[in-house]
Amino acid sequence: SFSVSRDKQMFYCFGCGVGGNVFTFLMNYENLTFPEAVAELAKECGIKLPEHEETEADRARNRKRDRMFLLQKEAATFYYTMLRSKTGERALSYFKQRGLSEETIVKFGLGASDQYGKNLHKYLAQKGFSNQEMMDSGLIKYSEARGFEDRFFNRAMFPIMDAQKRVCGFGGRVMGDGEPKYLNSPETEIFDKGTILYGMHIARR
Repeated sequence: SFSVSRDKQMFYCFGCGVGGNVFTFLMNYENLTFPEAVAELAKECGIKLPEHEETEADRARNRKRDRMFLLQKEAATFYYTMLRSKTGERALSYFKQRGLSEETIVKFGLGASDQYGKNLHKYLAQKGFSNQEMMDSGLIKYSEARGFEDRFFNRAMFPIMDAQKRVCGFGGRVMGDGEPKYLNSPETEIFDKGTILYGMHIARR
């Protein structure tokens, strides 16, 4: 039900009624904006695109997004390391009981959060991230009574990546009888639940 015309440089899917050119296809298939699709195709074809004149607002937004992606990557490293520690024994046992091989655990970057909900905040602070950046990431929360706390604690952790293989959020499965059983990152500037599919960075290949 999917037709491609080389002569017309067009495609059409009779199943869902979507059609267009190579840019349209890439935008729909990999959830890219038009500029991102152009950049991706130019890279594949070895074509150098003219530089875009960024405004100060553009640069500020891009810097913030880059910091958010870096923070999520550091958190994924923390959780992955915790899985190999005494704290992560229960989560590692859970993965093994579910039949996950060591190769799968490594491939998906699975991890474990701390049992008490303070260590990620300390780790990210040592890496130079501000409290505001941590709260914007959705990984750290604040209350007058308890101060800064990790959103995820005592959970088996699943990093969620976008189509460009960048960690943008997490899912966590509680180890024990806590609630909720499953917890995801809240939506942020880089994590849109309506456009992110778990494992998409692997499935797209």
